[in-house]
Amino acid sequence: MGGAVSAGEDNDDLIDNLKEAYYIRSDLVERAFRAIDRADYYLDEYRDNAYKDLAWRHGNIHLSAPCIYSEVMEALDLHPGLSFLNLGSGTGYLSTMLSLDYFTLQCF
Repeated sequence: MGGAVSAGEDNDDLIDNLKEAYYIRSDLVERAFRAIDRADYYLDEYRDNAYKDLAWRHGNIHLSAPCIYSEVMEALDLHPGLSFLNLGSGTGYLSTMLSLDYFTLQCF
């Protein structure tokens, strides 16, 4: 899955493309995506793929496509006081964005 949006040059381009394709619809999700650079979750030699809307796997390191993460984040109804369990959390990218989105960024 993935490949729904064009590749970006950097994290902001990726988010702009996800917004243009209506994968990111809310301000909270947008702010979470912009706060966490996807390339920081890649091995250095694979960072050139970080801003593509594609899943990536290297051994036991796995990232789903950004469009998938944005759909998950838009669909969840999390708010302070709730928790979530991210089974098979891979690199922790989604968990980090969700924690920022619903427990930090909404306070600003």
